[in-house]
Amino acid sequence: MLSLVNSSKIGHLTEFRVKNSDMETTTEFTSFELSPILIDSLQKSGFQKASAIQEMTITPILEGKDILALAETGSGKTGAFAIPIIEQILRDKENEGDYPIRYVVMSPTRELAQQTYKVFNQFGKELGIHTACVIGGESMDRQKDVIGKGVQVLVATPGRLKDLINQKIVKLDQCKGVVFDEADRLFDMGFKKDIEYILGKISDQRQLIMVSATTNMDVLNTAHKFRSHPLELKLNDDGNILVESIHHSLAMVSSDEKFPLLVNLLRKEEDHYAIVFCNTQYQTHLVAEWLKAMGFKAKPISGRLPQNKRTKLMQEFRDKEVTILVCTDVAARGLDIKDVSFVINYDLPQEAANYVHRIGRTGRAGKEGKAISLCAHEDCEYLDGIYAYIEQKIEKMPLSDGDFATDIVAKPRIDYKSLRLMDENFTRERNDRGKGREKRDGRRDDRKNGRADSKERRPRDRKPDPVIDNYVRPDRPAEEMGYQGPPVNRKVFEATAGSENEAISKAEGWFKVKDKEVFNVELLEKGKRKFIIFGPRNNKYKVTLKPIYKKLLEPFYNEMITWMGLDLEVRVSFKKPSLRVSFSGNDEGLMVKNENELLEAFEHLGKKFLSQTVRTHDGLKISVRCQNKSQNQENSLMKLVDKLAKQVVDTGKPVKMRKSLNPAERRLVHQHLETNKGVKTVSLGDGRLKKIEIQPV
Repeated sequence: MLSLVNSSKIGHLTEFRVKNSDMETTTEFTSFELSPILIDSLQKSGFQKASAIQEMTITPILEGKDILALAETGSGKTGAFAIPIIEQILRDKENEGDYPIRYVVMSPTRELAQQTYKVFNQFGKELGIHTACVIGGESMDRQKDVIGKGVQVLVATPGRLKDLINQKIVKLDQCKGVVFDEADRLFDMGFKKDIEYILGKISDQRQLIMVSATTNMDVLNTAHKFRSHPLELKLNDDGNILVESIHHSLAMVSSDEKFPLLVNLLRKEEDHYAIVFCNTQYQTHLVAEWLKAMGFKAKPISGRLPQNKRTKLMQEFRDKEVTILVCTDVAARGLDIKDVSFVINYDLPQEAANYVHRIGRTGRAGKEGKAISLCAHEDCEYLDGIYAYIEQKIEKMPLSDGDFATDIVAKPRIDYKSLRLMDENFTRERNDRGKGREKRDGRRDDRKNGRADSKERRPRDRKPDPVIDNYVRPDRPAEEMGYQGPPVNRKVFEATAGSENEAISKAEGWFKVKDKEVFNVELLEKGKRKFIIFGPRNNKYKVTLKPIYKKLLEPFYNEMITWMGLDLEVRVSFKKPSLRVSFSGNDEGLMVKNENELLEAFEHLGKKFLSQTVRTHDGLKISVRCQNKSQNQENSLMKLVDKLAKQVVDTGKPVKMRKSLNPAERRLVHQHLETNKGVKTVSLGDGRLKKIEIQPV
């Protein structure tokens, strides 16, 4: 059995950890006080020995304790709560023949909920354990029928569960326990209010079981709010949150080199069975279609797909009919896909914790796995956070010309019109399936119950993506679609108007832009005249913004400057592919204080504003600086860089810059030498400040 070491008490939270050396467990399930029929079911499923996290959690859960179990991805956390919950139900003879809901498992994503449901069925179905899975995107009527027949374990996404509670379909008065599966992700995705609402419907005497890969203070605060003081169980005493069986490395490349390297990496893998991660759904569809054009069995998984198609796609991947799954972080958490041998981060994750969860899709259950992250200049800003999170640096891959495929076909065109059509097809298909039945999101029931306020509709079971979700119909803004979080991107506006000028006037409030020169208007459909043969037409227009960065960014920044009371002027200039923003004035010192802290904040907000309002040029590079404070330093730095680059070309040997540079300075150096075909630049070291090495090509 595993021995618990280093116990400590912090407030009401008792914490136990297990040494890494003790992680290899040989404890069989027969060592626990489990029912013989459950042990037999586990053995039939091929489970003889408990994993380390299962060994730590089974006994405390059976004793009725509240727990927070922390373990790395792929350690068997689902079984850690499923096995003792099934045992508790088998022991409970109070309602034999009746099936009230005894346990609720809340999952952050639909795919994870379906997977957890399968685990409960795998272990408990033959034992008479009745389990149901209720998630968004599937028939609510069918879910109501299943619940009506009696359910002991309910696996659900919070939004759909809240709907069913409001409609009095789900009753939790006899619920004995609640599970937060991937607890940190549940709260990161904005389900806190829904979770608190659901907990408010359950007795305070219930058991609270929380499993996660990382600690989240919102999770603990919510537990304390509902009178729970969980026992915290951690596997790693040395702080290592990475699975040791995964070999992960970093490939420093340019943006244009990413796809040729990806193709070559996949070709080198025999029987490649891989997951490729991108940061946006637009990029996901682009990479998948490009790989398909290269002859790979690749498909994208998108939040826009109807749930039945998403489920079918995941099954095709498990059956290896599809061998390369291209996705965003929707598939990075909790999904247990066996035998994935290779993970590629086409884009570095913007959140450091997601790096661990992404590469954790391989190396499952102690098997060997490999993960490679492709890092271009624009990805470098995320490296510091990843290094700090995993408390180690990532080994860099040596690359040569032979590592890049040379037979790349033309990049497929994934335009916004096709994304809109995909959205419309999804809506049409959903409505066709729902004819003659109550709407699946319960809105018709809301009207029956007198709840007409659309703002009370449930949140979606996912967050909108920064690119593919830019199409929001003006008659259904994000707030009315139930999304509780940052504003959804609004790059396209449709309006019914009598003229282009009227359409632009309506669009000004949507985009929060006043300059009429930046609007691009397209007539989608001519309307009928008001009086048959005369009178104005009510036409349908599509309005977008032209990428005139000066007219977009200068008003945006000036509004911020006025609001903050700063004495600054801003100038924006664009020369493809570089967009420069320069601040000048008496408050430049504030902008560069604390190593350019405020200046970097302005840069981040400008990028976000552009990404949410306009389709930018491919490969756009944005730099923000203070004109007077930065100009002299920048000129001196560029002179030094040019001198060192010439030295590298002349000698053929790499040169390392003596001074460590902050991210803004490093970006200037990378961009300055990008056009120099004789050299390339690489950032070295850990932390926020790094040195740059200039290498010969």
